[in-house]
Amino acid sequence: MILRSLISFRATLLILITLPFAGVAFAQIDGGTVNVRGIPATTPVVVASGNSSTKAILTTAFRIHGGFEVVNSSDQADFVITVDPVGSQGARLSITSAGRSLLGETVAGSSSLNAVYKAIDRAIYKTRGKKGFFSGKIAFISEETGFTEVCTTDLLFRKISMLTQDRVSAVRPRWSPDGSSIVYTSYKAGFPDIYRLDLRNNRREVIANYKGLNMDARYSPDGTRIAMIISGGKNADVWVRESSGRMKNLTKSRGLEASPSWSPDGTRLVFSSDERGGPQLYVMPSHGGSYRRLATNISGHCAQPDWNPEFSNQIAFSAAIGSGRQIVIFDSTVGKSRIVSNDRGDAIEPQWLKDGRHLLYTHRRANRSEIKILDSLSGKSYVISGSRTKVSQPSYVQ
Repeated sequence: MILRSLISFRATLLILITLPFAGVAFAQIDGGTVNVRGIPATTPVVVASGNSSTKAILTTAFRIHGGFEVVNSSDQADFVITVDPVGSQGARLSITSAGRSLLGETVAGSSSLNAVYKAIDRAIYKTRGKKGFFSGKIAFISEETGFTEVCTTDLLFRKISMLTQDRVSAVRPRWSPDGSSIVYTSYKAGFPDIYRLDLRNNRREVIANYKGLNMDARYSPDGTRIAMIISGGKNADVWVRESSGRMKNLTKSRGLEASPSWSPDGTRLVFSSDERGGPQLYVMPSHGGSYRRLATNISGHCAQPDWNPEFSNQIAFSAAIGSGRQIVIFDSTVGKSRIVSNDRGDAIEPQWLKDGRHLLYTHRRANRSEIKILDSLSGKSYVISGSRTKVSQPSYVQ
């Protein structure tokens, strides 16, 4: 017991090391830095609903998307988009242009709210030819009770559910690809162990409770494997839990690894490591092999990578820029990085949405943390967590 307590203490130190540094200045490397591109063309739309709550959701959704401009007059709009709830699990969607009907259909969802979100996604696809993302779900950490608990919500934080009430530290929730379960690290047993919560039956099981640190669990895109960080009382390495339950150690470096993220096809992993000094990003085959450093050329402290699910040439991450942190996207096609956030304080924990254009992230300043959505093309961001000031670590599934 004493031995594991000492190991747990060291694991806690490792967790603190892998968290972003706040309020510390880091030198920025100018070479390879690309500024945010100009604001892309937008589609002017009028949104309408006979339900005031639905109208508010429509207005917010199309304003924060970045590809639309919400206008008041149909004379100024390319499209008029109308959504009205139907029953307890449906929504009626109609799209008109210049007085001509383009679409009229009823969209089904798991609830009235979900049906409205699905109707919005449908409208985005019909008017822009791009995937929508509003019908997805967010898992996140809330400290509103004084403890870090795992919660879930819709994209605009209209309905929140608290999944854990253990009154101990819980961190890093991640969805399974089908949205049926969440993996996360909890100190429920007194040590940082990885749990899997099955939302279909509310059953919870331990999937990694090795000595030391068990952290940063993340499902592969097909849901059959889970990457994670395990220290084993020594250095923190990347491990993968195979579908059979067998564990495989992928890295055996002298540094501390953190935050593994899968490529869209599941063949590679990106992670951060401080093997050569300050944390930088590395890529390796997901079944093992040598790893190589990504030449992001943006900062001496790069962490929390997230691979774009739609465009495999893009990896988002958090980097120390000036006296804070910003969200950066590395494009392997051109070999350059660009800063896409512009927040005071720290912009951390990026998570791509399904369309490959938008990200969720945590904005932290002073004693406040909130969850924002970022349009990576325009650089515009919006708070989606409302007035809540103690929420962080968003994970998304659709």
